[in-house]
Amino acid sequence: MKKSSRTEARRLAAERAARKAKLQWAVVISVPVLIIGGLILFSVLEAIPQYGDVSSRGWDLPALDNDPNGDGRIALAEFAGQPVVLNFYADWCIACGRELPAFAAVEDAFGDRVHFVHVNSPETGSWQRLVDEFGTDDWPIARDINGTVANGSGLWQSLGGRGMPITAFYDSSGALVTVNNGAMNESRLRALLASEFGVG
Repeated sequence: MKKSSRTEARRLAAERAARKAKLQWAVVISVPVLIIGGLILFSVLEAIPQYGDVSSRGWDLPALDNDPNGDGRIALAEFAGQPVVLNFYADWCIACGRELPAFAAVEDAFGDRVHFVHVNSPETGSWQRLVDEFGTDDWPIARDINGTVANGSGLWQSLGGRGMPITAFYDSSGALVTVNNGAMNESRLRALLASEFGVG
């Protein structure tokens, strides 16, 4: 082997060794960073209260926004005396976004006779984006908890949990009267309010 070839081979070997050393250091540094980041995330999630009732008959969930009692909770019992429309949504749910303008229009028309409440479940992104975008951000917004689907799904599951969105309708005594699976347009929502609650 010529001297120049040996020199070139040594140079290439040295470069490979340097790249390998950099990669090893990157792994050594990134593993602890990932572990620490995971621990911080876990502690933040643990700090969010997970207690509550996810039964379809008497739900009581942590408030995300517009808590009517200011106690950090949104519960079915708070709305006694008027019907409740409980709408489930998630940031990733395209159909949820499609139906929210209809919900906003109907709430504008009948919000004095029917309580409209959002439940964010099972979320993977930002809970606030959809409600801000489609104008239902003035509703009480609860966070679903527990369940077996990631990021909270207990109440969604107790109401059937077949896809998203779903909407549950409760009469003025708090009894569950019907559950609509899938997105609704304005005429369907108005028809349900008329047939179930006599609102129209």
